[in-house]
Amino acid sequence: MYRRKRLAVGTCASFLVVAMVGLVVLSSGTAYATAMATAEGGGFTVTADEIRSDEFLLYPSVGENTEGTTPVAVVEQRGVEIDGMVLSGEKSIPLIDGSMEISFAADETVKADEQYIKMTNLQAEEATFNGQVVNAQASDNPEKQFQQTAGENADPEDGYLTDISADSPGMVQKDVEMDAVYLASNEITLPGLDVDVEYHPDG
Repeated sequence: MYRRKRLAVGTCASFLVVAMVGLVVLSSGTAYATAMATAEGGGFTVTADEIRSDEFLLYPSVGENTEGTTPVAVVEQRGVEIDGMVLSGEKSIPLIDGSMEISFAADETVKADEQYIKMTNLQAEEATFNGQVVNAQASDNPEKQFQQTAGENADPEDGYLTDISADSPGMVQKDVEMDAVYLASNEITLPGLDVDVEYHPDG
């Protein structure tokens, strides 16, 4: 009984340390090569009033969550700006009834130079693509069999009537809700950061 109690206390302490490390790193204003997977099922949710990126690339791939391998859509983007961003995830706590929810919110525009996201679902009230190209092609690499691009990286085949422009921003999405299992940013700035950790005894 004592060992189990000590393990539970140690587990809670570990979660607290992770949260504090995240707070220290992110409150400095920048984070490098950040990756996060906190929600139940190994995923997390990102909501935003608006997401803009100069260059945008989407293709199918696979990701990992606590249940194993899962199909995902990978988004790679450059020159990213996010208004009203909230990143949140919920995790059950071993040996203790209930769960812990942690969220990161920024009250000003978040900026990232490059991002790599593995997502399982995305909903947006409105999406605008500039220089959009959707390309289904034969390839030994499954990630190259279907690709959607927008922005300055758009590279369409020569057409007759269609003149594809490739100005920035290549992608704009409004009122966004995204379920993801992995997110990495080369360099990201989160002004007005607010980190919140909540314990839910009823799970």
